[in-house]
Amino acid sequence: MNIKTFILVFITAAFTLNACEKNTDIFVPDPGQLNGPDTAWQTTVTPTMPVTVLKNNLSAQPYQDTITVNASTVSLNTPFGIQVTFPPFCCANGSGQIVTGKIDVELLAVKKKGDMIRLDKPGTTNDSMMVTAGHIFIKLTKDGQPLQLAPGVRISIRYVDLPVNQQMKFFIGDENNPTHFNWLPNPDLTNNTIAFTTQAYEILTNRLRWISLAQVYDLSTVAKVKVSADIATYFTNSNTVAYTVFKDMRSVVAMPGDLGSRKFVSAKLPVGKQITVVVISKQGNDYYLGYESTITQLPAANSSTQHVRIVPIKKSLPQIISYLNSL
Repeated sequence: MNIKTFILVFITAAFTLNACEKNTDIFVPDPGQLNGPDTAWQTTVTPTMPVTVLKNNLSAQPYQDTITVNASTVSLNTPFGIQVTFPPFCCANGSGQIVTGKIDVELLAVKKKGDMIRLDKPGTTNDSMMVTAGHIFIKLTKDGQPLQLAPGVRISIRYVDLPVNQQMKFFIGDENNPTHFNWLPNPDLTNNTIAFTTQAYEILTNRLRWISLAQVYDLSTVAKVKVSADIATYFTNSNTVAYTVFKDMRSVVAMPGDLGSRKFVSAKLPVGKQITVVVISKQGNDYYLGYESTITQLPAANSSTQHVRIVPIKKSLPQIISYLNSL
């Protein structure tokens, strides 16, 4: 091959290679793949949507133990300081028949703000902000079947939490709406009572599942504002959750997705408080976490909502849980 022919072949090959390299910069989606992120908001959130999977994957596992129910009183002492005392013959099945023998107990004690997020149990009652002394969950089963407390039976729950606040009230968890958990005021003042010691709360209750000791935050004499998470459009109610976390008190307020504005917006909050807005999302097989600390403040005129800019970034699920444990 003479020199001219060699140069011609070299130039042609280089041109062809350069053209091929430029073609690799063009993204061609796989068949059936979306051309961009899903920005659709949903009227109904279903169990198959990413946000439901996200909540399930974040959720903490309950403490599990067993008790023997018979003619004697039995106490359950957990490693995290909750003591539950069960009176004799305290359990009944769905037909109201007394059940004895080995009973399985599941128990959760929620004091950390990060755990309130992990378990999707923030502190609001009918959209009013609460400060809590802790949420407690108790479930009883035998052979996999759920039990209830027998008629007239009350269990005793005792735990230390400092400082003890004698303004705390008894609330029950309303689990009827799986996408919007709510705390309801004490429905039975006779059978659900609280005693206060210098270091502990002592509860007598005829309720199982979710209960809480909490105080409604008085907003009647203070300036108040709603807080909205300002995030990219592909963070929707079908794949994302958002919360407002208060720094100086044990309070976490959910920011439900608002279909009208396509924003995650809190209930009314007091102005002048240090907060962190936390956003967690599941996009495909990836998880995203974003958070921004600020102080609640009145927005510009003609607005009742403070917008907080959040830029979630990709994180592993263990990294997200580690962050929540730090709150």
